[in-house]
Amino acid sequence: MGARVMSLGGTHTNSGWRHYLLLWCLALLIFPARGLGADTPGEMILLGGRAGWDRAASLSNLRFVPGWEGGNEIVLAEGALPMLHEVDLQAGFHNTLEDQAGNYHVSEKGVRLVQTPRRRGSAAAGFDGTGELVFYPGPEALFAPRQQPGSFSIDFWLYPNRITQGATLFRWQGALLEGRDPVLQTIRLEISDRRLHWIFSHVAIRAGQNGLEPLEEVRLSARRGLVPRIWQHHQLRYDAKTGQLAYLVDEIPEDITYLSESGREEPGSFSLYFGHDTGDGIILGRGFEGALDEFRISRSSTTGPHLSRYTGSPGRLITEPMNLGGSGARLLAVESRVQTPGNTEIRGYYRLADLVVSRNTSESLDAEWNPLPASGMIKGDERGRYLQLRYDFLADAAREESPRLQEVRIRFDRVAPPAPPRVIRGTPVPGGVRLEWSPVQHQDLAGYRIYFGERPRSYTGAAGLVSPVQAGTDHAITLLGLEPDVPYVFALESYDRYGQAGPLSRELEVRAGREGE
Repeated sequence: MGARVMSLGGTHTNSGWRHYLLLWCLALLIFPARGLGADTPGEMILLGGRAGWDRAASLSNLRFVPGWEGGNEIVLAEGALPMLHEVDLQAGFHNTLEDQAGNYHVSEKGVRLVQTPRRRGSAAAGFDGTGELVFYPGPEALFAPRQQPGSFSIDFWLYPNRITQGATLFRWQGALLEGRDPVLQTIRLEISDRRLHWIFSHVAIRAGQNGLEPLEEVRLSARRGLVPRIWQHHQLRYDAKTGQLAYLVDEIPEDITYLSESGREEPGSFSLYFGHDTGDGIILGRGFEGALDEFRISRSSTTGPHLSRYTGSPGRLITEPMNLGGSGARLLAVESRVQTPGNTEIRGYYRLADLVVSRNTSESLDAEWNPLPASGMIKGDERGRYLQLRYDFLADAAREESPRLQEVRIRFDRVAPPAPPRVIRGTPVPGGVRLEWSPVQHQDLAGYRIYFGERPRSYTGAAGLVSPVQAGTDHAITLLGLEPDVPYVFALESYDRYGQAGPLSRELEVRAGREGE
């Protein structure tokens, strides 16, 4: 026995409900719900989320990131380090571990690019405690053998997962052979007592009676300990004029010393000299667990760090012109789902026009940009066939946060063009034809046009008359100057005040009358 469904009117078997459901589905097919049809009011265009951003024609200083509903969100592009002329080595780790300046050859030993954590760009260099990154200098590099470098700086971003005692973040080795006995030279950045220490061994030299005399050790130590799982910027600066060495963390000086025996600026100070090559190269991250990003060596002590995540320049998105289906389409709302952390901001604009005048995205429509209201609801009677949107993205003052555009919902009413006249009558008159038709009911009707010719479905005009002929809002017209006894075919169309024309009416064939009849 079949299950029963109770209702206030009694009981119905499952077969009865199946019959009712079938009738309901048929009713939907015959009388579709409002908003489901292509020409019904309240239509919608979706951008972002699962719909994607295919209509985004131009993105400036912006990028896509995974986000809303499994789709992509749009955020500001993170500013990459500029390639300055004084840059000696630059490894931004954007899809590669290579030196972008081209002065060093990299050897990857257990180091990989990681997207999380990263400070800037698409990735950072990830270290698991067993790998290391080695840059071998070429002949034009700052750390090429047997040269006395001028001023320089070394800076990078560091993210330690663990504070590993004895880990070496930076190491260069050379051999000083110009003195009485061979001497090993090193520049090291090591973790000791949870702090970072720069150590220069036998790298600072001066000329003595017995040849080059090296300073045994110069040390700069951070005052603050390393903090796990946060990004900090580290920079070493050497000023060749004064012999000053400075170590800064997040632009705050941690330690300053001079290449002299007293550690203070004084006459006869030492200067840096890189001896013979030992073949070890510059080693990064030995024993380190964490990430390193935006590593750079510059031939200047005044090259400032770029600490901000974003450049401060605004981002801009402009969509392609979106066809709303007709010149009479009315824009109802542009609802933008955004996230604006901190003091970030997204400013939205729209413009409407009936024609696309240029392939250049910024000049596609000949119309002014109007600001989108905060509510997204468009007031007034804003109409046009093509809609274009623009969004400007603004970072916060610290340039550390970006706004996010997740989704845009565009709601509009597409105004259907007027229907053609249903009833058309044609009567021969001397030297022409008189046409009459039933009026079309449409709130925006602007008039009628008559198409004609000498062959069915060929409305190219005839007898020196040009097709179509404007009839205004009248319901009758007499066409004179036609050839007597020649059959002509006619079809009418209605058009509205937005220039939209409906389909042509049924075709009517009428033979032109003779003069004097």
